Amino acid sequence: MEKVWTILDLITWGKAYFEEKGVDSPRLTMEILIAHVLQKARIQLYTQFDRPLGESELTTLRSMIKRRAAREPLQYILGETDFFGMTLSVTPAVLIPRPETELLVDYVLNRLKKDTSTANENQAETTILDIGTGSGCIALALAKNINASATLYGLDVSDDALALARSNAERNEITNVQFGKIDILEALPKRQFSVIVSNPPYISTTDMNELEPEVGSHEPKVALTDNADGMTFYRRFAEIFPIMLEERGWFAVEMGFGQGVMVEALFADAGFATLVINDFAGIPRICVGSRKLL
Repeated sequence: MEKVWTILDLITWGKAYFEEKGVDSPRLTMEILIAHVLQKARIQLYTQFDRPLGESELTTLRSMIKRRAAREPLQYILGETDFFGMTLSVTPAVLIPRPETELLVDYVLNRLKKDTSTANENQAETTILDIGTGSGCIALALAKNINASATLYGLDVSDDALALARSNAERNEITNVQFGKIDILEALPKRQFSVIVSNPPYISTTDMNELEPEVGSHEPKVALTDNADGMTFYRRFAEIFPIMLEERGWFAVEMGFGQGVMVEALFADAGFATLVINDFAGIPRICVGSRKLL
């Protein structure tokens, strides 16, 4: 007689299996997968421990377990992730949004509320550019939460990423974002902006070898590394931001571990006053800058 697998049986088995495979949060991972297959909230599993799964449900779950055991990110398996109060579709064409990037969004939103250069009478003219938009997470989070009229632009070099970003805008009913294809290392938009934000590829070639399999083997390398020392985009930004920003414009860019001093120095040399913001672990993570006005 074939074994009947209940929710509790699967959670118990899955926890041990994922531990053996080195998967983080093994029980939570198994619960999330089961909840996704059953199209239930995870908390509902606790009231239905004795519920058996049907064969089609088990087939789907087995496939997802196999992918996670191979260290494919959970977000790619589910096809979506949460970011700043939104649910975004994600695929291997885009970087998975991180909590650290929510810090960048939060800072930009708070500064836009306070900044006299985007105060009430001028907010209708606010234009924000997101370089390397990927899933669209930064641009869409800003567009959804900004307190006044603003136009946002998201740029990426990947057609697949841009298609996903547009889909995420539609999914979250956000209409004040425009996405376009530009390789910022080679070309520039034909206008200036009030604010520029970016989470660029900043992992060096050397550090790529140290990444967890979930990142190094599955997330898009074009979004992770510059195939050099990790500083290529910051050098480019220091060169072009003086051209791209309005006179009282400012920028906020995410940085990698240990890059804070070098990134600040690049922007200082380009004529910007800078501020560095630490992440939840106390690591310098965001560099903010504005022109030194005489």
